[in-house]
Amino acid sequence: MRKTCIILFLSSALFCILAPSEARTQIVPDATLPTNSSVTLEGNTSTIAGGTLTGSNLFHSFRQFSIPTGSAVYFKNAPDIHNILIRITGSSISSIDGLIRANGTANLFLINPNGIIFGPNASLNIGGSFVGSTASSIKFADGISFDAKLSGAEPLLTVSVPVGLGFGNNPGSIRVSGDGQGRRTTTDIIDTKNALRVQPNQTLALVGGEIVLEGGTLKTAGGRIELGSVDGSSLVSLKPTQKGWSLGYEGVQNFRDIHLVRAAVVDASGIGGGDIQVQGRNLTLLGGGQIEASTLGAGTGGTLSINVSDSVKLVGIPGTNEFLNTGIVAEVYEEATGVGGNVNIETGRLLVRDDAVISAGTYGIGNAGSITIKARSDVEVAAQSRFAPGSSITTIADFGSIGTGGNLKIETRRLTLRDGGALSVDTFGQGAGGNLTVKASEGVELIGESLTGNSPSRITARSGGPGKGGNLLIETEQLTVQDHATVNVGSKRSIGQDLPTVVKVPSTKSGDAGTLQINSKKVSLLHKGTITAATASGEGGDIFLNAQDLRLLDSSLITATAGNRGNGGNITINTDTLAVLSNSGITANAFEGRGGNIKINTAGVFVSPDSKITASSERGIDGTVEINAPEPNFTRAAVVVKGENIPKFGGLCGKYSDAAPGEFFIIGSGGIPPSPFDPLYSYIGWHDPNESKIPASQEESQPVQPEDNYIEAQGWVWNPDGTLKLVNEPTPETTGYTPQATPTCNQVGQQEQKERAY
Repeated sequence: MRKTCIILFLSSALFCILAPSEARTQIVPDATLPTNSSVTLEGNTSTIAGGTLTGSNLFHSFRQFSIPTGSAVYFKNAPDIHNILIRITGSSISSIDGLIRANGTANLFLINPNGIIFGPNASLNIGGSFVGSTASSIKFADGISFDAKLSGAEPLLTVSVPVGLGFGNNPGSIRVSGDGQGRRTTTDIIDTKNALRVQPNQTLALVGGEIVLEGGTLKTAGGRIELGSVDGSSLVSLKPTQKGWSLGYEGVQNFRDIHLVRAAVVDASGIGGGDIQVQGRNLTLLGGGQIEASTLGAGTGGTLSINVSDSVKLVGIPGTNEFLNTGIVAEVYEEATGVGGNVNIETGRLLVRDDAVISAGTYGIGNAGSITIKARSDVEVAAQSRFAPGSSITTIADFGSIGTGGNLKIETRRLTLRDGGALSVDTFGQGAGGNLTVKASEGVELIGESLTGNSPSRITARSGGPGKGGNLLIETEQLTVQDHATVNVGSKRSIGQDLPTVVKVPSTKSGDAGTLQINSKKVSLLHKGTITAATASGEGGDIFLNAQDLRLLDSSLITATAGNRGNGGNITINTDTLAVLSNSGITANAFEGRGGNIKINTAGVFVSPDSKITASSERGIDGTVEINAPEPNFTRAAVVVKGENIPKFGGLCGKYSDAAPGEFFIIGSGGIPPSPFDPLYSYIGWHDPNESKIPASQEESQPVQPEDNYIEAQGWVWNPDGTLKLVNEPTPETTGYTPQATPTCNQVGQQEQKERAY
């Protein structure tokens, strides 16, 4: 017993002597290479020498590799080394919260299958690229593999270049923590030292299992950043490029998740914007997390590419400035002359919520890049909390900018914008706005506005400055615009439905509106929904609308109206059925310019008395309204081109009428003008002037025969021969519409006063 205690005491003493050195350095070579690494500790700096040199590749192998806070590791390599390759063969995670430094322009590869953690003080001072991975091996062009899982045999090393990363069954995660202060606020190339950063035009790659950035910051000035989250038994390829390395995921069957939270930042902005590639299963940006690849100078922007199999989710902080909020951004900064980079997102589902943004705008001289989104399932842009003014996907050309705005294209199954969510290619500068294309195989829905009421859900290609607005194309099975939402290619200060004819605008001329084209099976505008190509002072845009069923209900509007001296735009509608009901309208009006032209090709038109189709000018030349529909055209009286008013039938609102609403049925053609091709008819019988007049004394009162009891039509159906028949029962075409109450005589008088004022 006494002997055992002595042995234990000596062992403990020996551990106490050796442990402090390992605790400070936490870097332990494993002696598995032909020439092993050596570690020398001086103060808080560990100098690593030795290793096995093969050509321009330097190999190191460690059982443990961690750098405590305030410590540094210096790889003492020759300047002509191209690649430093480090593997961790033990079972512990690498925790790095200090500095990694190397000589020359060598690239540094670090693999640890157990996991890697970068603390808030982690930093890099290397001349080349950095690849941190939880792969189990590095693959080379000649077939050699540098494995972290030892097989017992002495490894074969190579002079070839690395071509891939091989992953085991359960790759560890990679975490980067920080203070959340890495957001770019200046145009300085090196804007903060508080980041895990590589030199300009180099690659910073993190590839492993789950990737989590919690307030952490990754930076390279105009270089390349790679984030890849893969499942087990995967192979990720490596390809040398001018900016370091490009990673490929053709050998990956399944992916894992990537999270950017607590204002984490991934930033490749530079003189020319850098490249960023994100590859995983789900990408989540929360609490101010941001991915940015902006152009700061004269260089050409790169590509910000996100390929995520399941979903991309951006959730902002309501009420926060967009520059500090959650976002995916590729801007052209002020004074920058280079072209902005492009944003490409491919995923199953995209959600942008609570003031989060996806943007490729320009604030400078250079042109903005484009945004392309492909979502197999759906895209939703919303202010879910209802306290945010709205999230957006935009390629805006902002105030003071000279460059043109970029294009925005979305392909998905269903697109939903709610509570102030927006898609826009607006321009407020000198450059023209980009074009916006939406292709949704099932439907597009725009619903509501922000809680403040000043930010409707919208799809816009507007001009708020001298630049011309872009064009807008929507192709979908069903388009619904309701509750103040809008589709707009007019100006930022465009004339609205409830504004007076005389509109005062700032002296700066707004640009001409672009073209708006909608191809859809069914288009519904409900409760002040609008489709507009109106401008405050420029030329009204043109609207082309092709649909089987078009409905405007509850004060909804389609307009290409122009204010001040601009000419009204043209509206062309091709539809099977058109219903304009409940104070809704189709207008191509103007103030001093020429009214636009409205052409409607349809099989049936239904316009309520309180709705209108107009193409007039207050002071200029009126436009035209042309409706091509099968005769009889029972809606002609509801079509208005500026001129004499049609006399009103006054029997229901006369001196002796009460306040209750009356009813008026048009049984015949009434006052509707006949077609010039119709035969002339007279419904007055032949009267012989020579016929003797019956004496008054012989006149007899004839009883009035009771007429049929007519009722109001409740719906319509199509006959087999293609004609339209009104029926007294509701049909599927009308069940979605709830008519307003019939106005009283007082309400009729008030409405007439409003129409005269308009």
